[in-house]
Amino acid sequence: MKQGSLPQRKYGLFANLIANPKDRRRINLFLMITIGLILVEVLFVYFNRQQLMTQDFRHYKGTFKQLGSIAQIGFYNALSIYPVFLLLKSKQIKGIKWGTIELKTGLQFIGKLVRKWHVPIALLSTGIVFLHVYMAILRGFKLDFTYISGIVTVLVLLPLMFMGLMRFKRKDRNWHFKLAITFLILFFIHANFS
Repeated sequence: MKQGSLPQRKYGLFANLIANPKDRRRINLFLMITIGLILVEVLFVYFNRQQLMTQDFRHYKGTFKQLGSIAQIGFYNALSIYPVFLLLKSKQIKGIKWGTIELKTGLQFIGKLVRKWHVPIALLSTGIVFLHVYMAILRGFKLDFTYISGIVTVLVLLPLMFMGLMRFKRKDRNWHFKLAITFLILFFIHANFS
């Protein structure tokens, strides 16, 4: 048997799901950064819990709301993949030019960037959301609209991430898109009406 005909084994995290080695390395790197960020924040909160517990609640609430705002920006950037590719599929943009630049060429460039950074930005934003949830629940849980909408949004985020992994093998049956739309609506409601 020829050596070139043997199937190559893939090693590493997500090796069976993500075929492209560059994508796999980038996703693994950002997953490790996200896990490291969560661990550092949990340790920071653990070692400074006395100061955080005695801190004015409005100031404390402002701190974890800022984390939520940072995650909101990240998720909106990650979600920008959908309108960009929807526009690229449209036949109406073919002849539109802006000066000497054709709109479709610009969108293709943006599409490559968005596709490249969709998962890493979503992973970092998810890590920031987990920090936001941790800090919000640390000072006590209230049965009100803000906490309930936040928990429902996080419960949609978890299967969204799993279906995102299945999306690499096209085994998600379009659930990643459906969950992303649901997450977008719930996230918007939680961020703006609470």
